[in-house]
Parts: sequence; structure tokens; C-alpha cells
Amino acid sequence: MKFIYILEDDERIQKDLFDTLKSIDPKLHIRFFFSLAEFHEWLKSALMTGPLALAPGGRKYKDDTSEDIAPAATHELRLVVAKNEFFGVQNMGLIKRAREFFVRKKMCSEQEPTALILTAFDSPDFDIGLAEERIINNVIFKPFDKLILKQHLEYALTGHHPVTSSTVASMNIRSTIEMLKEVSLNSISEVGFTTLNNHEIKIGAMTKYYSDSFTSGNIKSVLAYCKSCKAVSDKEFLCEFLFFGADNKQVSQLRRNILQNKAHQPTELLNTHGRKTRILILDEDAASGLEIKNFFTDKFSNAEVFQYTLLGQLLSDLADKDTVHKQELPETFDLVFANYEIFEVEKQKRWEQIQQYLKDRAAKRGFELKDIPDLYLVSKRKLSFDIMKELSAWVKEIFFTPLDKSYMLKKVLCMNPGLLNKEATSVASAMNSGSLKVANPVEITQISEAGLVLKYYRAISIGAFREFILWRPEELDTPEIIGTVNFHEPDKAGGAYLNHFVFFGMKDFYLKHIRRWLLEAYIKTKDKE
Repeated sequence: MKFIYILEDDERIQKDLFDTLKSIDPKLHIRFFFSLAEFHEWLKSALMTGPLALAPGGRKYKDDTSEDIAPAATHELRLVVAKNEFFGVQNMGLIKRAREFFVRKKMCSEQEPTALILTAFDSPDFDIGLAEERIINNVIFKPFDKLILKQHLEYALTGHHPVTSSTVASMNIRSTIEMLKEVSLNSISEVGFTTLNNHEIKIGAMTKYYSDSFTSGNIKSVLAYCKSCKAVSDKEFLCEFLFFGADNKQVSQLRRNILQNKAHQPTELLNTHGRKTRILILDEDAASGLEIKNFFTDKFSNAEVFQYTLLGQLLSDLADKDTVHKQELPETFDLVFANYEIFEVEKQKRWEQIQQYLKDRAAKRGFELKDIPDLYLVSKRKLSFDIMKELSAWVKEIFFTPLDKSYMLKKVLCMNPGLLNKEATSVASAMNSGSLKVANPVEITQISEAGLVLKYYRAISIGAFREFILWRPEELDTPEIIGTVNFHEPDKAGGAYLNHFVFFGMKDFYLKHIRRWLLEAYIKTKDKE
């Protein structure tokens, strides 16, 4: 027989827990302890009699009409629910010892140990991070959401197996969400940041990062790629990242924060060795193109700039066709700056077309073009994260108008040491040990208000914790949702594992966010049909 022990002295909470547990399984034997002292007294008797102490332990709920049962060695303590004030995060050592005690005294098996759930009020005094222990199945906040309460109690009672029924509706959906991993932030500069990692990062690796240090408006994330990574010890690597497609307001706010830090340090940028750098500017807006051209001619001593407003004219000139507006061009270019709108529809195909013309031009002159020029885009409007992520595969950088010339100068210098700036400039940076989390895109196959199923290349260990973001545009209002692995199984399609996560410590605000995300995801799937 299965026993549930509940450490709770509030009658309303007692009723909610009793009614919910009985609705799950009327055969459960539920006992209450009104204080931690009562539970301690029971532990003393359990020390001597083991499972025989379960039946007489605690007290029945006042409305419990079930018959008394005799003690038996086969009785099992399936679940302990305790209010945080009695048996909470401040007593984690006691909780661990109690869990070990239940196993040692054969009140549960090592394979299916007694589940432990904490209940708490959402207050500034409660630190959910302290409860992120594998021995804690979940934290359920009061006042209870009845459906979520029932679902999480079902998860705990079922153990590390898929639940046979679902109290809250699940959506079968193939979608990408973000799984977070905290990394050690070392410093932030006007153009990027550095981290200390316990493993080497691949040069050029592009990833999304979240940090309060990046906050501007309603966003607190950036795209960044690894520029360099060097070992500073046997198990530590210092990695430098540069922003990609950073928002102008975000850049300004970062610069302001760094310069206001009295401990900030300037690093001089003055490139002194380099050959002539041939730059192509392609922008249908002649004034915008001229602005970029003047930027390069004013700031750099070795920049040779060619400006075009029409793609067709450029392609004709690359093919050496005689036209009225033909320009004499070099054999190839080192950098290409272009208006995003030219690539908006065909995107990479358009860039591949230009590359092919450059290769054909080189072949006519008797050499093979091995170094394709870097492409920089300038956009007059904000681009979505998905578009920028797609562009990052073949675009070096994206700038936005109105151009932040200071940021643009420093980024171009950092990425092109062969460009010789006429006057020295500097990049300000400051040490920063704030929180930084890398967002890895992962695929889910199912999601509900209580949990999700993650398709992953490996099985994640039972009880492991992960943080997820169900992204919405209002990043400052987007919670980092904690999940713990309850079960994993091989994907029947092969090549991956399905990791079943239970959401941990869900608050009302989190539930509302999930419901909004589910609605938007449902609408998107319908739009695709």
C-alpha cells in the first residue's frame, strides 16, 4: 500500500492536497503532520520499525473516512509533501538524510525512492535556486493552480516513467526553443565581450547570449561569434566574442554603461600594416551609399572605394561589358558593403550570383579566386532574430541605419587588421562578472503547462536541471523556466533521445507566459497548413 506524508498545518492547503491526491488515486493512504516536531517523533519510531511505522504515523485528514489498516512490512512511502517553512531549502541536509533513511529502512526502493515536493509562497525570501537538487521532485507555489497541482502530483507518484494520463492538455509540436547554460562572463567592451570557459570554443561559432548587461528597451540578448579562444590554464579558456547585428540603441546603452564605469580601460586601435583594401558599395539609395563611401575615404588611408546603385550595372562591369556607365574595376574586392534590401528576397542565392561573377572575372584573367570578399549588410529596418541567424552563415556583419559611425569604425578595425585608420581610436571595456547565459536552440516534440519533451542527441541524466526560454519579443518579461528530467527514452525514429522534462517551481506568471506561447505556436502551425 502507498502512503503519502504531508507536513502542513494550514487547513485550506491540507484540503487542497487531500482532495487532489484522492482524485488521482482513491486508494492512497494520506497522513498529515502539523509540525516538524511531530515528524521528528515519527522518525524515531521508524528508526526501530521501518515500514511498520507508516500506517500509524501522522494523522488522517478530518474528512478522511477510509478504514484504518494494520502495519505491514510491504507498505511504501511514495511521496512526502512539505511546506517550505517546515522541511524546506534551509534544511536541505535534513532532506537528504531523510531520503537516505527511507531507502535504508526499506520504505521505498533505490530504483523508485520516495518523491519529495516542497510547497511555498512566492516571495523574495524564497530562493528557488536552493531547491534545485536532484532529491527534490518539485516546488509548487501557493495558492495552488488546481490543474497544475494535480499534474505535478501525478508526475511525482508515477516516478521516473511517462504518466499514463494528462491533466493539462499537451500539444504535439515540432518547434525550436532555447535551452540555457550559464557561462563565466569576464569583461564587456563596446564591440563584444570575453568569457572564461572550461572547454575550447570553435572560432566563428555564432550563438545567442542573454545578460542583464545587454539590456536596452525590451531586449537583453545579443548574437555574438567567437573571434579568438586561448588556453589560460589546463582547464580554462579565455574566449573573445564580437557582437553580430547589434541593435543601435543597445550599442549606445552598452557604451554608456562602460564609460560610466570608473574602472573601464581603453584599448587603442591603430592598424599600421596593410595593403590597399578594395571596397565595393552596393546600395540603390545613392545618398546612403555615398555616406558609406565617405566613411571609408575619411577614416582609412588605404581604402579604394567603388560605389554602385544598380546591381545590373555591377554585374555588367564585372563581366567587362561595354555600357555607358561602366567603371574600371579591380580584379576582385576585399570587402562588400550592400543594402540588405538587395538580398532580402533571394538572400544567399543573390550573393552566390555575385560571387560567381567575381570567380568568372578572375578566370578570364588567368587566376583562381580563392578568397571571397567579406559581405557586410546595412539595413534600414530592424530584422528578426531568425533572419539574422540565417544571414550569419554567409554575412560578416549587419549594421543598422542611422549608422553609428563610432561603433562601425571599431567593428571594422577589429575584423580587418589590414585596414589602416588615419587616426587612432580606442575600444572601452570593463571587467564584468555578471550573469551570462548561452542560448542553445533545441527541438521539442511536445509541450504543456507542466512540462515538455526535448529531442536531443543524448539522454540527459534523471533529475538533471535545465533552464528554457520560450521566446517572445518582450525579452524582459520572458521568464527562464526551470525543468528537471523525469524520464528519457530512445527516439523511435532513431539517432536521438526523447528527454521528458517536468517544469519546476512554476509561478502564475510563468504559466501565463506558457499559455501565450502555446497559443502563438498553435496559430503558427495553422498558418503553415
